[in-house]
Amino acid sequence: MENAPLILLAAGGTGGHLFPAEALGVELIKRGLRVRLATDARALRYSGLFTRDNIDVVPSETVRGRSLVALARTVYTLGYGTLVAARLVRRLKPAAVVGFGGYPTVPPLMAARLLGVPGIIHDANAVLGRANRFLSRRVNAIATSLPGVLDRDPDLAGKTRSSLLPPCRLRLPNRTGRCACSWSAAARARGS
Repeated sequence: MENAPLILLAAGGTGGHLFPAEALGVELIKRGLRVRLATDARALRYSGLFTRDNIDVVPSETVRGRSLVALARTVYTLGYGTLVAARLVRRLKPAAVVGFGGYPTVPPLMAARLLGVPGIIHDANAVLGRANRFLSRRVNAIATSLPGVLDRDPDLAGKTRSSLLPPCRLRLPNRTGRCACSWSAAARARGS
């Protein structure tokens, strides 16, 4: 398993983001892949698939207000987090980075984009969250748990509808080395 491809999962530090990431992590491990989690320090409180040994803490910050000071702090922290995440992505060399929402997903997915590593976001809600909406134009694929999520997003509905492929299957290698379907995704080519 040491030579198996690594998938870097990125999730906000609360259960609503971590539990879907953990569910995918379990499936990926069953298929013979390795997984790690990039998140903020809050995730260290949760047990389960992700232990301190396979969690990488990346600085991030939620937009907490509209004041110039609050926005500057958020931009600075996310920028610094992207630098930390870029070092992490260079060191780990993941096959892909999969984000599950929350601001801690922004630095790893921005680093993936800058370094040419495929990026995917997943949103389990009926409407894309702020972080996923920001990342939606910067990733290779968007996966949703509910139908029509992308149609309800005003930033995605009209402008990219023609560039969205019909729901497809994201294929990941299983233990035998052949590809097997994992989850339904609305895939979009980068830059369309």
